[in-house]
Amino acid sequence: LDLPWTFPLTPDYSVVGSEAKWQRRLEGWVTRYGEVSELVNETDQALAILNAGDELAVRFNAESLPILPDGFERSFFLYSVGWDKDADYHVRAGLKIEPLPWTGMNDQLYGKEKRPAFESDRLMKQYNTRWSGAHALTARDRKWSGVSSGE
Repeated sequence: LDLPWTFPLTPDYSVVGSEAKWQRRLEGWVTRYGEVSELVNETDQALAILNAGDELAVRFNAESLPILPDGFERSFFLYSVGWDKDADYHVRAGLKIEPLPWTGMNDQLYGKEKRPAFESDRLMKQYNTRWSGAHALTARDRKWSGVSSGE
């Protein structure tokens, strides 16, 4: 679609290009590609970390809902708890994924408080294994460099 620049980017899956339509990507460990239901199914401190151009598709079973009468349409509301860090130069550490937020943190002290350890951190270690940024890193580099994903 050829929309005005003020509109958000809308995916058109019939048009694929080799260059991104955004200028910046945050640097850090992001959620790997593929199935991540275990990471997003529960209310906890685990974060699915998406970067520019990433997408998270959500599916759920609606078979238990009542059948709609003819002519009716059902709408769904997705309630998502998340945090948006938009690579703004005016945001503290605006070009990096970390520090990671958590429920109950003092927003005014972002980056100054140490993120506590949570039971669900194991999920982030399991799923947030894709490096994004200027320098290509592997899981091996992650282990040796001290780079963390919510540790």
